[in-house]
Amino acid sequence: MLNDIKTPQPFLQVFPEPESVFAEPVRQYAKHLLPCVSIDLAAVDPAWSGWIHLVAPVEPCDGYVGDGSEAFHNDYLASNWLAFRLDEANRYHLLGDFRYFLAEDMPEPPPADAADEHGWLREHCAAQHASYQAAKARYRRLGALHYVGGPFISEDSDFSADEPSNLIDQLGGGVYGGNWTSPSALPLDEEDEENVVPIDPDGKRFRFVACVTGYDYVANGADTILLFYEPDSKVALLTFDWS
Repeated sequence: MLNDIKTPQPFLQVFPEPESVFAEPVRQYAKHLLPCVSIDLAAVDPAWSGWIHLVAPVEPCDGYVGDGSEAFHNDYLASNWLAFRLDEANRYHLLGDFRYFLAEDMPEPPPADAADEHGWLREHCAAQHASYQAAKARYRRLGALHYVGGPFISEDSDFSADEPSNLIDQLGGGVYGGNWTSPSALPLDEEDEENVVPIDPDGKRFRFVACVTGYDYVANGADTILLFYEPDSKVALLTFDWS
């Protein structure tokens, strides 16, 4: 287990490009999901190989990702949970319908003089993408990650005196329960309070891979984004802890 990783490492790819993270249609994935860091699975378990990706959803604007799209939930896509299957090229395939994301069916903006019932969501998505791109540009320039938080921070801001944020808060090991476990739309194994893990539909236990502070990568991101993996099915599962 490694904690508080602040500097680039050979087993991490920070702000990977969407083309290396998502299967086609890449643009559709990138509309809803922001790649934070890719992780060499062998760094978590030497028996594993390939790369897995920790991504931040653009939603929610309020509540949990998946709220309001219950018609498109399944065993893996639910309120505060989403999952992907890794293919042989280490790219993600969403395990469900893109309409799980509210913005998927968001119509084109109406004329300027017309009411826009989706304006709140449209503004939220635009702000999230802008803050993510600013954080990415700062990382490319400074070689370190810095707090994004709630308000938008310009990429031109001076962060030279600031303590860098963690690229990864924890890699490997076990993870405690938190707000992400109560309530949980997916079954959990909570027998070991220091290693709480989800259970797949076949009864297999996921393994904890890593967690990051979401708002260090995108404004209004989760307090913690947690990534789990089931190696037989090659399913990557994400959930989100909100204070």
